[in-house]
Amino acid sequence: MKTLADAWEWYAATRRSLERMQRIGAKYWDEIPWDSAAIGRDDDLRMLEARVIREETTRSLTPIDDLAVVVLFSVFESIVRDYLVAKIRPEAARLSIPILKEAADDAIRGVEEGSFYRRVLEPLKLQARIPADLVTRVDQVRDFRNWVAHGRRDEPTNNVKPRAAYERLQAFLEALNVAVKTEAVQAEQPGAGGASATP
Repeated sequence: MKTLADAWEWYAATRRSLERMQRIGAKYWDEIPWDSAAIGRDDDLRMLEARVIREETTRSLTPIDDLAVVVLFSVFESIVRDYLVAKIRPEAARLSIPILKEAADDAIRGVEEGSFYRRVLEPLKLQARIPADLVTRVDQVRDFRNWVAHGRRDEPTNNVKPRAAYERLQAFLEALNVAVKTEAVQAEQPGAGGASATP
């Protein structure tokens, strides 16, 4: 996944597929004419019980929103780091004084590998076109991503839903003037009959 739109489409499709399978298991599985239908000859499906479908889809749906935030932020972080490195490298290449070249190389390494908040978000607060409150809202997404990635212990400091994460991250990319794929974005609430391919 290279864009936020790609990440959202993965989330939407995955959630929608799980919800559809859960509905089939809950409402229709026991009504399938197994003896007369071709599906009855599929050993894997023939032995599957509606109860198992419901249990497994519920287990899969429970963490999907949290995992979506992890994926969205990971894609976003990669986009921002790559964008900033691409901006810094030409400036660094023009330097001829060794100590300045070394400082520029350190700056590139910091953006590529360092703390995303300290080496990327915090310095970007100084750019007038990126509102400080937007940096704060993006950092809340980062904080929630870390909470999920480290085992979801205790209660999250910031409980961020996928749609809010997408909108904040997208707004940040636009403020940074990063070209982003935004096609096919319409609003439908995931979990209420399915997730659309748009946040």
